[in-house]
Amino acid sequence: MKKRGVSPVIATVLLIALVTAAAAIVFLVVLPMVQNPGAQALITTPNGAIDNGNGTMTFNFQIKATGGDITVTDVTVSPTVTVSFTAITISAESTQTVQVWGAFTDNTEYTFTFTFTSGDSSFTETVSVTA
Repeated sequence: MKKRGVSPVIATVLLIALVTAAAAIVFLVVLPMVQNPGAQALITTPNGAIDNGNGTMTFNFQIKATGGDITVTDVTVSPTVTVSFTAITISAESTQTVQVWGAFTDNTEYTFTFTFTSGDSSFTETVSVTA
C-alpha cells in the first residue's frame, strides 16, 4: 500500500490561505488597538447650576481635549431647553471651561449633547446633570 501525502498544489493553497487569514486578523483587530484614536473630549460635569437671578441658570463644564485640537460647535439639551454658549477651540491636552446658560428648572435632570469638530471629523459626547 502506497502512502500519499498532501499534493504540493494543495499545500501551497493552504499556506496562502493561512497567511491571508493571519494578515486579515492583524489588519482588522490589532491595528485599530494600537493606532491613535484621534481627538477626544473629556467632560467634567458640574455639581449643579448657578442661578443667574433672571430666570436663567448657568452650567460650567470643564472640557479637556485629548489627541488633538477640538472645537465646541453645538450644545443641545434634553428635555428641550434653548441654550446659549460660546463656541471655543480647545488645544490638545489642555482644559477650558464651557459655560452653557438657559431657562433650566431646579431639580430637573438634563442631558447635554456636545458636538465637537477636529480637523475634518466631528463627534459628540453626552453628559447628564441635575439643575
